[in-house]
Amino acid sequence: MLTIRQNKKRYQNKKRYQNKKRHENRARQRTDYIAQWYEVREDMGVSDRIHGFLHNPQTQHTEWQDFRHRDLDGISMIAVMKQALGYAPETPPLCREGKEPGFWSVWRKVRKAPKDRTEKQVHWRLAASAAEPLPTDITAAEPGFRVLSHNTLYALKQQARMHGVSCASLTLAALNKAVFQHCLQDGSQAWWFYPVNVRGSDPATHNGNRSSGFYLALNAGSSAQDIHARVKQKLMAQEHWWLWKMAHIGRFVGKTGVRFLYQRISRRQFYLGSFSYLGDCSLPDHPSLLLGVCGAGSANYPIATGITECNGQLILSLKFHPSLADAQRRQSLCLHSWAQGLEKMAFASQSLPAPEESERPEAIPEPLTDTDQQKALCHD
Repeated sequence: MLTIRQNKKRYQNKKRYQNKKRHENRARQRTDYIAQWYEVREDMGVSDRIHGFLHNPQTQHTEWQDFRHRDLDGISMIAVMKQALGYAPETPPLCREGKEPGFWSVWRKVRKAPKDRTEKQVHWRLAASAAEPLPTDITAAEPGFRVLSHNTLYALKQQARMHGVSCASLTLAALNKAVFQHCLQDGSQAWWFYPVNVRGSDPATHNGNRSSGFYLALNAGSSAQDIHARVKQKLMAQEHWWLWKMAHIGRFVGKTGVRFLYQRISRRQFYLGSFSYLGDCSLPDHPSLLLGVCGAGSANYPIATGITECNGQLILSLKFHPSLADAQRRQSLCLHSWAQGLEKMAFASQSLPAPEESERPEAIPEPLTDTDQQKALCHD
C-alpha cells in the first residue's frame, strides 16, 4: 500500500508532467514552422522579400512596400497595408473545411488520389529571341504590373460564368500560355505551384503564414477548363493539407533538419513558379488607388506572381528571378502577352457589350467561389 506521502508525491509528479506538456504544446503553437523554411533560405542567400504596392492610375505614381515572407503571407500583407490606410481589421477569407483536418484522414485521401509522374524540371529556351519587340523597360528581379479595366474584369467574369470556371482559372490559363510561348521549349511540360489559404475559424490562425498549396503540371495547350477541373480535384483530395502537414516537419527535425531537407530538395526539383490569386482587396475609401502584390521567387520557383481585384479592376503582377537567362526581356514579354491574352479572352464571342458604370453590379458570383477564396501567396 502507498502511503499518503507517496500518493501526494505521485500526484505532484503527474501535475508537473502535465504542466510541462502543456507548456511544450503552447510553444509549438507559437512557433511558425513555415517561417523556418524562409529563415533557412535566407541563411543560404535566397531572399524571402515579397512586395505590396499602391498605384494611382491618374498620376501614375506607385508606392512600393516590401515585407518578409517569414513574417506573413499575401493575405496578411494585404490586411497590414489596408490597416495602414486606416481600414478596420476584417475577418480574412477562410478555408472551406473551417479547421485543419486530422493527419490520417488527409493521408488516406492523398493516397487514393491519382499521381502525376511528370518530371520536376523546366526545359527553358536558352534566350528570348532578339527579334521579339520589348514592350516596356522592366528591371530584372523587380516586379512589373498591368492594370486591366473595369470592363475587362466584368467581361472576364462573364466569360468565366459562361464556361463554368473561375476567374482565377482563366487568369492562370492566359499566364501559362504566355510563359510557354516566350520561355519554354516546344512540347515540354512544367509545374506551377498553386497556393491555397488554410485559415480556419479560430482567430489565432488568421495572421502570419497560413498558406499551403499544391502543384499543377501544365503544357502549352492547358485550357481554363482543364485547370479548373484539376484544381477542384486537388482541393477535394486535400493535397494542400498534406503539404501543410509536411511543411511542419520542423517540429520533429528542428531548423537543422529543415536546412538539410531544403538543400536536398532545391538541388532536384525545379518549377515554373507560383500563381497567387488573392481575390478582392478593394479600397472603398480610396477610389483612386489600386492595391497589388507580388511573391518572392527563387531559382527553383523563378516566376513570381500576384493577382488582385481592387476597386473593380484587375491587377496583374509578375517578377522573373535573375537566375533566368534574359530575365528582363522575358518578364516584359510575358507580362505584355498575359494582359493581352486576357483582353482577348474577355471579349471573345461576347454577345452583349460590357455595361456602363451605372449599370454594373457590385459583384458577380463565380461558379467555384470557395476555390478563389483560398488563394494566398506561396512559399516561394
